[in-house]
Amino acid sequence: MAKVSCVLFDLGGVIINWHDSWLIDEVSKRFNLSRTRFGQEFMKNLSILSSGKMTEGELWSIIGNRLQSSELERQDSLLGPIFRKFVSVNDSVVKLSREVKETGLPIGILSNTEPITFPIVEELTSLNHFDFKFLSYKIGHVKPSPMIYQHVIENVPFKKEELIFIDDLESNVKSANDFGIKTIQFLSYEKLRDDLRMMKIL
Repeated sequence: MAKVSCVLFDLGGVIINWHDSWLIDEVSKRFNLSRTRFGQEFMKNLSILSSGKMTEGELWSIIGNRLQSSELERQDSLLGPIFRKFVSVNDSVVKLSREVKETGLPIGILSNTEPITFPIVEELTSLNHFDFKFLSYKIGHVKPSPMIYQHVIENVPFKKEELIFIDDLESNVKSANDFGIKTIQFLSYEKLRDDLRMMKIL
Protein backbone atom coordinates (compact mmCIF):
# COMPACT_ATOMS: atom_id res chain seq x y z
CA MET A 1 0.00 0.00 0.00
CA ALA A 2 1.37 3.40 -1.04
CA LYS A 3 2.00 5.92 1.70
CA VAL A 4 -0.74 8.45 2.41
CA SER A 5 0.38 12.00 1.62
CA CYS A 6 -2.91 13.94 1.62
CA VAL A 7 -6.53 13.50 2.76
CA LEU A 8 -9.36 15.14 0.80
CA PHE A 9 -12.81 15.78 2.27
CA ASP A 10 -16.09 16.31 0.46
CA LEU A 11 -18.29 19.14 1.75
CA GLY A 12 -21.97 18.20 1.36
CA GLY A 13 -22.81 15.12 3.40
CA VAL A 14 -19.41 15.11 5.11
CA ILE A 15 -18.21 18.52 6.36
CA ILE A 16 -21.72 19.95 6.18
CA ASN A 17 -25.17 18.44 6.57
CA TRP A 18 -27.01 19.12 3.32
CA HIS A 19 -29.24 17.16 0.98
CA ASP A 20 -30.51 18.39 -2.38
CA SER A 21 -33.87 16.82 -1.48
CA TRP A 22 -34.39 19.65 1.05
CA LEU A 23 -34.23 22.25 -1.73
CA ILE A 24 -36.40 20.11 -4.01
CA ASP A 25 -39.07 19.89 -1.27
CA GLU A 26 -38.94 23.64 -0.57
CA VAL A 27 -39.08 24.86 -4.18
CA SER A 28 -41.71 22.39 -5.37
CA LYS A 29 -44.01 23.39 -2.47
CA ARG A 30 -43.38 27.12 -2.87
CA PHE A 31 -44.17 27.12 -6.58
CA ASN A 32 -46.84 24.39 -6.46
CA LEU A 33 -44.91 22.02 -8.69
CA SER A 34 -44.81 18.25 -8.93
CA ARG A 35 -41.99 17.23 -6.62
CA THR A 36 -41.02 14.36 -8.90
CA ARG A 37 -40.91 16.43 -12.08
CA PHE A 38 -39.15 19.35 -10.44
CA GLY A 39 -36.64 17.01 -8.79
CA GLN A 40 -35.84 15.38 -12.11
CA GLU A 41 -35.27 18.72 -13.84
CA PHE A 42 -33.23 20.13 -10.98
CA MET A 43 -30.91 17.14 -10.73
CA LYS A 44 -30.51 17.05 -14.51
CA ASN A 45 -29.23 20.64 -14.50
CA LEU A 46 -27.44 20.78 -11.13
CA SER A 47 -24.13 19.49 -12.47
CA ILE A 48 -24.08 22.27 -15.09
CA LEU A 49 -24.67 24.86 -12.36
CA SER A 50 -22.02 23.30 -10.12
CA SER A 51 -19.48 23.29 -12.96
CA GLY A 52 -19.83 27.06 -13.27
CA LYS A 53 -21.22 26.78 -16.80
CA MET A 54 -24.65 28.13 -15.93
CA THR A 55 -25.87 30.95 -13.70
CA GLU A 56 -28.54 30.39 -11.08
CA GLY A 57 -30.92 32.63 -13.02
CA GLU A 58 -30.40 30.46 -16.10
CA LEU A 59 -31.09 27.34 -14.02
CA TRP A 60 -34.50 28.56 -12.84
CA SER A 61 -35.35 29.94 -16.27
CA ILE A 62 -34.70 26.57 -17.91
CA ILE A 63 -36.57 24.57 -15.26
CA GLY A 64 -39.45 27.06 -15.09
CA ASN A 65 -39.82 26.92 -18.86
CA ARG A 66 -39.78 23.11 -18.85
CA LEU A 67 -42.41 22.95 -16.10
CA GLN A 68 -44.47 25.87 -17.48
CA SER A 69 -44.00 27.92 -14.30
CA SER A 70 -43.53 31.55 -15.29
CA GLU A 71 -43.03 32.47 -11.63
CA LEU A 72 -40.10 30.06 -11.21
CA GLU A 73 -38.76 31.13 -14.60
CA ARG A 74 -38.30 34.70 -13.27
CA GLN A 75 -36.29 33.71 -10.17
CA ASP A 76 -32.56 34.31 -9.83
CA SER A 77 -31.71 33.88 -6.14
CA LEU A 78 -33.50 30.94 -4.52
CA LEU A 79 -30.51 28.73 -3.81
CA GLY A 80 -28.68 30.92 -1.29
CA PRO A 81 -31.60 31.58 1.09
CA ILE A 82 -32.80 27.97 1.00
CA PHE A 83 -29.29 26.60 1.49
CA ARG A 84 -28.74 28.95 4.42
CA LYS A 85 -32.09 27.93 5.96
CA PHE A 86 -31.35 24.21 6.06
CA VAL A 87 -27.56 23.70 6.05
CA SER A 88 -25.60 22.94 9.23
CA VAL A 89 -22.00 22.12 10.02
CA ASN A 90 -20.91 18.62 10.99
CA ASP A 91 -18.70 19.95 13.79
CA SER A 92 -17.35 16.54 14.73
CA VAL A 93 -15.99 16.00 11.20
CA VAL A 94 -14.49 19.50 11.11
CA LYS A 95 -12.74 18.68 14.39
CA LEU A 96 -11.59 15.37 12.93
CA SER A 97 -10.13 17.15 9.89
CA ARG A 98 -8.12 19.31 12.27
CA GLU A 99 -6.84 16.17 14.00
CA VAL A 100 -5.69 14.79 10.63
CA LYS A 101 -3.97 18.09 9.90
CA GLU A 102 -2.23 17.97 13.29
CA THR A 103 -0.61 14.65 12.33
CA GLY A 104 1.35 16.60 9.72
CA LEU A 105 -0.66 15.44 6.70
CA PRO A 106 -1.89 18.08 4.24
CA ILE A 107 -5.68 18.10 3.89
CA GLY A 108 -8.00 19.44 1.25
CA ILE A 109 -11.58 19.87 0.09
CA LEU A 110 -12.91 18.32 -3.11
CA SER A 111 -16.53 19.31 -3.59
CA ASN A 112 -19.30 19.86 -6.09
CA THR A 113 -20.42 23.31 -5.01
CA GLU A 114 -21.67 26.61 -6.34
CA PRO A 115 -20.51 30.26 -6.16
CA ILE A 116 -23.46 31.13 -3.89
CA THR A 117 -23.28 28.18 -1.49
CA PHE A 118 -19.55 27.91 -0.79
CA PRO A 119 -19.25 31.40 0.80
CA ILE A 120 -22.16 30.48 3.10
CA VAL A 121 -20.23 27.42 4.29
CA GLU A 122 -17.21 29.66 4.94
CA GLU A 123 -19.43 31.93 7.05
CA LEU A 124 -20.58 28.98 9.16
CA THR A 125 -17.20 27.39 9.87
CA SER A 126 -13.56 28.19 9.27
CA LEU A 127 -11.98 26.22 6.44
CA ASN A 128 -8.63 27.98 6.75
CA HIS A 129 -6.86 24.84 7.98
CA PHE A 130 -7.40 23.12 4.62
CA ASP A 131 -4.32 23.29 2.39
CA PHE A 132 -6.23 22.70 -0.85
CA LYS A 133 -9.73 23.70 -1.97
CA PHE A 134 -10.86 22.02 -5.18
CA LEU A 135 -14.30 23.48 -5.97
CA SER A 136 -16.24 22.28 -8.99
CA TYR A 137 -17.48 25.70 -10.10
CA LYS A 138 -13.88 26.94 -10.30
CA ILE A 139 -12.57 23.78 -11.98
CA GLY A 140 -15.32 23.43 -14.59
CA HIS A 141 -15.89 19.74 -13.85
CA VAL A 142 -18.00 17.88 -11.29
CA LYS A 143 -17.76 14.52 -9.55
CA PRO A 144 -18.05 11.75 -10.61
CA SER A 145 -16.29 12.87 -13.83
CA PRO A 146 -12.67 11.65 -13.93
CA MET A 147 -11.72 15.12 -15.20
CA ILE A 148 -12.11 16.58 -11.72
CA TYR A 149 -9.71 14.00 -10.27
CA GLN A 150 -7.28 14.68 -13.10
CA HIS A 151 -7.36 18.36 -12.14
CA VAL A 152 -6.59 17.46 -8.54
CA ILE A 153 -3.52 15.36 -9.28
CA GLU A 154 -2.22 18.05 -11.64
CA ASN A 155 -2.39 20.56 -8.80
CA VAL A 156 -0.98 18.66 -5.83
CA PRO A 157 2.62 17.48 -5.37
CA PHE A 158 1.52 13.89 -4.75
CA LYS A 159 0.80 10.80 -6.80
CA LYS A 160 -2.83 9.78 -7.03
CA GLU A 161 -2.04 6.58 -5.13
CA GLU A 162 -1.00 8.74 -2.15
CA LEU A 163 -4.40 10.47 -1.85
CA ILE A 164 -7.36 9.47 0.28
CA PHE A 165 -10.72 10.94 -0.66
CA ILE A 166 -13.71 10.93 1.74
CA ASP A 167 -17.17 11.26 0.14
CA ASP A 168 -20.66 10.21 1.15
CA LEU A 169 -21.91 9.25 -2.33
CA GLU A 170 -21.16 5.77 -3.61
CA SER A 171 -20.96 7.03 -7.22
CA ASN A 172 -18.18 9.47 -6.31
CA VAL A 173 -16.32 6.89 -4.26
CA LYS A 174 -16.45 4.43 -7.17
CA SER A 175 -15.29 6.98 -9.75
CA ALA A 176 -12.36 8.07 -7.57
CA ASN A 177 -11.42 4.43 -6.96
CA ASP A 178 -11.60 3.73 -10.69
CA PHE A 179 -9.27 6.69 -11.24
CA GLY A 180 -6.76 5.20 -8.80
CA ILE A 181 -7.44 7.27 -5.69
CA LYS A 182 -8.01 5.49 -2.38
CA THR A 183 -11.37 6.33 -0.84
CA ILE A 184 -13.48 6.16 2.28
CA GLN A 185 -17.25 6.30 1.95
CA PHE A 186 -18.57 8.52 4.72
CA LEU A 187 -21.39 6.80 6.61
CA SER A 188 -20.96 8.32 10.06
CA TYR A 189 -18.41 10.20 12.15
CA GLU A 190 -17.68 7.08 14.20
CA LYS A 191 -17.11 4.93 11.11
CA LEU A 192 -14.86 7.58 9.55
CA ARG A 193 -12.73 7.78 12.68
CA ASP A 194 -12.42 3.98 12.72
CA ASP A 195 -11.49 3.93 9.00
CA LEU A 196 -8.80 6.57 9.53
CA ARG A 197 -7.40 4.59 12.44
CA MET A 198 -7.32 1.41 10.36
CA MET A 199 -5.35 3.32 7.72
CA LYS A 200 -2.98 4.47 10.48
CA ILE A 201 -3.75 8.12 9.79
CA LEU A 202 -4.95 8.73 13.33
